[in-house]
Amino acid sequence: MNLFLQMLNLQFAMFILIMIGIIAKKCKIVNGESQKSLSNLLIYFILPCNIIESFKGEITTDLISNSLSAFLISVVIQVASIFLGKLLFARFSDEMKPVMKYGLICSNSSFIGLPVINNIYDSIGVLYASIAQIPIRITMWTSGLSEFAGKVDENGKKQHAFTKETIKSLIIHPCIVAVFIGLLIMAFNIQLPNCIDRSIVFMSQCTIPVSMIVIGCILSECKVSQLFDKAILYFTFIRLLAFPLLVFVLLKLLKIDSLIIGVSVLLTGMPAGTTTAILADKYGCDAAFGSRVIFISTMFSIITIPILCALF
Repeated sequence: MNLFLQMLNLQFAMFILIMIGIIAKKCKIVNGESQKSLSNLLIYFILPCNIIESFKGEITTDLISNSLSAFLISVVIQVASIFLGKLLFARFSDEMKPVMKYGLICSNSSFIGLPVINNIYDSIGVLYASIAQIPIRITMWTSGLSEFAGKVDENGKKQHAFTKETIKSLIIHPCIVAVFIGLLIMAFNIQLPNCIDRSIVFMSQCTIPVSMIVIGCILSECKVSQLFDKAILYFTFIRLLAFPLLVFVLLKLLKIDSLIIGVSVLLTGMPAGTTTAILADKYGCDAAFGSRVIFISTMFSIITIPILCALF
């Protein structure tokens, strides 16, 4: 119950930060360019610092075992998300289907997932979550992108899942690079100079406020009157409750370490990733629907994340 109340308080605090982002965008304190700059700051500096910070510590047998478990479980979850998307969203239109399937494959595991897990499990949770994100990133830029395969982008080019550009973007993604830097620091017990170490800590502490304000800026573009339709509510139920609960039950039956269960379930129960609407717009799908999917799943996650935490 204490964890549930703690998470409820965290979610309401995050909701306030999201509202600040919405108000800032509506009042034109933040415009499109500054929103993009904030997103880039988060992706290229703040989140990588948060990840590197989580890798400080000694390597133990349990850490190696749990890291491997987190990675393999994430692989299985990502494969399951691909097949579940094909099964559960087959009846929807060609414009909506790729958005829903991609939204199930790609959760908002960075902007929301890492801050939530950091608050519950501290740096060790972020470490396992960062390792679990490697399969998520790979799936996002391969199978996830392939959901839009055959679609034509704004330049008139057909989309293909496996290109030099997508492979390159995967390899050099700042969060993936940060994982490998963190692994090197941990493996060789590298002691960073105090000024660099403190800078990483300070940047890491910006994760929650900046990420929630960015989310608010993104959500400010949604029209409330168009938010609640059956397709979006159906997707939200699958994304936030049905899928993570299935993962929880299966991992419990397999008697996986409770910390790994918590990290895996929370990452699975995150709302749709913000790239869902961006790619929908780029490749001629229903971008407005994609924005509404992000908005509703993010808003409902304020309620569902504490519910998932109550399971642990």
